[in-house]
Amino acid sequence: MRFVSGLKPFQFLVLGFLSYVIIGTAFLSLPISQVTDVKVIDNLFNVTSAVSTTGLSTVSVSDSYTLFGQIVILVLFQLGGIGYMTLTSFIILARGRQLSNVRNGILGTEFSLPSEFKIHSFIFQVAVFTLIIEFIGTLILFLEFRASGVESPLWMALFHAVSAFTTSGFSTFSNSMESFKDNWVICVTVGSLCYMGSIGFIVLHDAFLAVKSRAYRVTFTSKVILVLTALIFFVCVPLFYLSEPSLRNAGFSEGILISSFQVMTASTTAGFNTVPIGNLAPASLTLLIIAMVIGASPSGTGGGIKTTSVSSCIGIVMSILRGRSTVTFFGHSIPDIRLMTAVASVSIYIGVLAAGVFTLSMAEEQEYIKLVFEAASALGTVGLSMGITGELGNTGKIIVTLLMFLGRVGPLTVGLSLFHSGKELGKNKKSDLAV
Repeated sequence: MRFVSGLKPFQFLVLGFLSYVIIGTAFLSLPISQVTDVKVIDNLFNVTSAVSTTGLSTVSVSDSYTLFGQIVILVLFQLGGIGYMTLTSFIILARGRQLSNVRNGILGTEFSLPSEFKIHSFIFQVAVFTLIIEFIGTLILFLEFRASGVESPLWMALFHAVSAFTTSGFSTFSNSMESFKDNWVICVTVGSLCYMGSIGFIVLHDAFLAVKSRAYRVTFTSKVILVLTALIFFVCVPLFYLSEPSLRNAGFSEGILISSFQVMTASTTAGFNTVPIGNLAPASLTLLIIAMVIGASPSGTGGGIKTTSVSSCIGIVMSILRGRSTVTFFGHSIPDIRLMTAVASVSIYIGVLAAGVFTLSMAEEQEYIKLVFEAASALGTVGLSMGITGELGNTGKIIVTLLMFLGRVGPLTVGLSLFHSGKELGKNKKSDLAV
């Protein structure tokens, strides 16, 4: 107990997600969870992928796991998506009790929120938004899957709706969403769920309050998230369409749908695909890697560096080019602590990615671009692959497992849990920009 009471929020966060992985691996290793005998290292890999909402899998989910095993995976990426301690905190608040200071500290670490947000009301909204959005997504997908002749349409709809909103990218279809590449209803529904999950609960919170009151002013964080998310989409989609030779034979409408879906799934770090990723051209793969590295937004279900950290770095560059001593973005001054956090996050992220690519290159005999893509996808908790995940050796699986875990918890959070004294970080931390 003395050990637990002495832990910092960063350390609680790391150990919390680690406990999910251990418990999940135990459940997925039970005979009742498996159709065929799946190795423990593969269960560990797939559980970490679920908890980190990545979607990479060394075996076929539908062929290797029973319905019980698939439910275990769904529960894991649902918990991984809404965040460690969010569900239990919601239950505590629903019973009229107050959250402890320790729990508040952990939640504050996990959800990087603007200073005006109150964690208690935010947790309530996370739970409510999740239930409503996933219910609507399940309903739409159920109707479309049933019309398309999919077996067990209700279960398939629920599984993919939760997978999409948590941006986990797990699919019970052997080829992900390739069979629905020209189905606008399914692609738009899945894409909308992924975007709502990736932009984060900060934006959903703001949107809800803006609808309730016209006088409510949307936070600066939400504006940054929406602008950068839209910018990535509208820049990358036409570039992907023009750079991908395989789309030449597709009609314009289908080509745009495929391009939009693949850019969406990379930038939201969802991991679904409507075309074989291994067959894409190098230029298209480069665009997807860039989108995966930038990633989603804070307090959302996606991974990556985060759009707000990227915006802080853009602000630094523009201020230097203009010869200014203060850093601004969209006319807002960004506090030094936020800038330091953003630079540290980006630096550590790139360092971990480089280390991941290097170690994978040492352990695996695969094409370099495939290893870079796999590492970027794992660390960004994306789940896209050029087809090498199932071919990885045990060492490669361990490396990718570590990358997925680091990607979900955050390389900076892991570093803080190991080295931070708990005395300096947080001073002068109030800001209307979450990083």
